[in-house]
Amino acid sequence: MSERKRAIEAYLRQAHQATWPVLAAIPGEARERIVYSEGDGPWTVRDIVAHLADAEAGLLGQVQRLMAGKVTVPADFDLNRWNRSAVRRSHGRTFDELVGQIAVSHREAITTLETCDEAALDLQGRHSSGKVLTAEGFFRRMADHRQEHTRDIQRAISGAVSGKNGPG
Repeated sequence: MSERKRAIEAYLRQAHQATWPVLAAIPGEARERIVYSEGDGPWTVRDIVAHLADAEAGLLGQVQRLMAGKVTVPADFDLNRWNRSAVRRSHGRTFDELVGQIAVSHREAITTLETCDEAALDLQGRHSSGKVLTAEGFFRRMADHRQEHTRDIQRAISGAVSGKNGPG
């Protein structure tokens, strides 16, 4: 594995090691705490975990489509609408299933990185936010996104509700 791929893998693993103990140990009573209170309604800890489960699988799908020469997301993709509907769709899943999906997506991201060609890391595609990222940027965004939301969850559990407008 190249030095560049090892650095990206280390970044993904570091983010996982920093966030996994928090996400995997959220007590039942904390799951309904509000994380974001503005925007289109409150987002609870459970909602954010559902969002992370969906987002990590989605980001992985985007980078895999990019590497396959396909469109990453449609031009008219509405990230806010998607996020709201993904959380609604998660209501039939248990909290443990959602956390488990995060772990699966992490493992699949590592495998995708390990098996991709070095040149594929420079391919560019449209992220769901509308920004253009390289494949490396998609991998790094997975880690950053999870760390951002995990910090927000930690603040909510400790009693400080964020004034952010919701997940992104």
